[in-house]
Amino acid sequence: MAQFAYTALTSSGNELSGKQQADTLNAAAQELRERGLRVLEIKPAKQSSFLGQENMADWFASQRSVPSSALVFFFRQMAFMLRAGLPMIQALELSKSQVSSARLRLVLKLMVRDIESGNALSTVMEKHKDVFSYMVINLIVAGENTGNLDEIMERLAVHMEQKAAIRAQMINAMIYPTVVFVAAVGVGAFMTIKIIPKFAEFLLAQGRVLPPSTQALIDFSNFVKTDGIYIVGGFIAIIVFILVIYQIKRGRYLIDSILLRIPIFGAMITTASMAQFTWGLSTLLRSGVTIFDALKITSGLIKNRVFSDLLTRGSEMVLTGKDLVGSLQHPRMPDLVLQMITVGEKTGSLDRILQELGTYYQQLLEIAVKRLSALIEPAMILFIGGMVGFVYYAFFQALFSLVGG
Repeated sequence: MAQFAYTALTSSGNELSGKQQADTLNAAAQELRERGLRVLEIKPAKQSSFLGQENMADWFASQRSVPSSALVFFFRQMAFMLRAGLPMIQALELSKSQVSSARLRLVLKLMVRDIESGNALSTVMEKHKDVFSYMVINLIVAGENTGNLDEIMERLAVHMEQKAAIRAQMINAMIYPTVVFVAAVGVGAFMTIKIIPKFAEFLLAQGRVLPPSTQALIDFSNFVKTDGIYIVGGFIAIIVFILVIYQIKRGRYLIDSILLRIPIFGAMITTASMAQFTWGLSTLLRSGVTIFDALKITSGLIKNRVFSDLLTRGSEMVLTGKDLVGSLQHPRMPDLVLQMITVGEKTGSLDRILQELGTYYQQLLEIAVKRLSALIEPAMILFIGGMVGFVYYAFFQALFSLVGG
C-alpha cells in the first residue's frame, strides 16, 4: 500500500491534516469521504529520507530503548486525560510533548498519524511491538472492546510499576555481593602478583627452609603467575558455554531448573516469579481477558523457563476444560498459590485474590532481599579477612622461622 498526505474538512468545518494508506490516490480519497471528510487536497506522502526515518534525529531516536519509567508516566498520563474526556489524538499529542524518552516521542508521533488515518489504537501499537509488549496490546484491545481504556491504562501503569519494583529488588540483591566479590578478586590478584613475589624473593634469598604455610602461599602465587591465563581462559569458556546452552530451549530449562534448587537464591527466584505471575494474571483477568489468553500472556512476563513453560502448558489444559488449579499443578508451584486460586475460583473473586497474592509475594521478596544482604555481608567480610589473614600468618611464620634460626 502507498501512503497519501491529505488536507480535509470535518463535518463541523475544522481543517484536518494527516496521512491515509491505500492502493491508489482515488481509493485513499474515497476512504476519506466515507469517514465523512471533505477532501481539500491529497497527494502522495514524501518518502522517508534517512534510513527509514524522516530525518537523522528520528533515526537516532529509533535506535534507543524506552525505559519502563517513561511507559509508566505515559500510561498514567493517558488514563488521566481520557478520564477527563479528551479525544484520543489530542491526548496522544499532549503526551508526546511531555514524555522524556526520545524513542517514545517518535513512536507517539507515528501513532498519531496512523490513528488520524482511521486505525484503532491497538492496531497502531502493534506496529511498535519492541515498545509495547504483547500484554499491553491485548489489554488495549480489551479496553477498546469494553470502552474503559482509561481504567486499562491505569492498570497498566500500576502493573509496570510493580514489575519494575520486583526487578529492582532482584538487582539490588545482587549488587552488594557482586561488588564485594570483585573487590576480593582484585585484592587477591594484587597480593598474588605484586606482594607475594617480592616476599618470596626476600625469603628465598635467606637460604632457609620455609614453613608449610609460607611455601604454600608462594607455590600458589607461582601457579597463578604461570597458569593464570589458562584459569581466566577456562573461566571465560565456561561462561560462554553456559550462555550458548541458555539460548537453546532445553538448555535454558535445565539451567533455570538448577537455579531453582540453589539454596536461598532459588527461593528468591520463586518468590519473584510468583509476584510477577499473580500481579500479571490479576491485571489481565480484571480487564476482561480470558483465562486462556491471560495465562499465555503472563507466561511471557516470567523469565524463569520452568514457570513460563508451566503457564503455557496450563493455558492449553484450560482450553481442554480442566480447572485452573489442576492445570498449574507442579512440584515447584507453591501450595499457597494453588490453595488461594482454589478459593478464588469457588468464590468468584479470583482477580482480587491474585492481586492480594501479588502484594504478599512482593513483601516476601523485600524481606528475602534484606535477609540475603544481611547474610552476604558478614560472609564476604570473613572471606576477604581470611584471605588477607592467611597472607599475614604465612609472612610472620616465615619471619619467626628466620629469627629463630
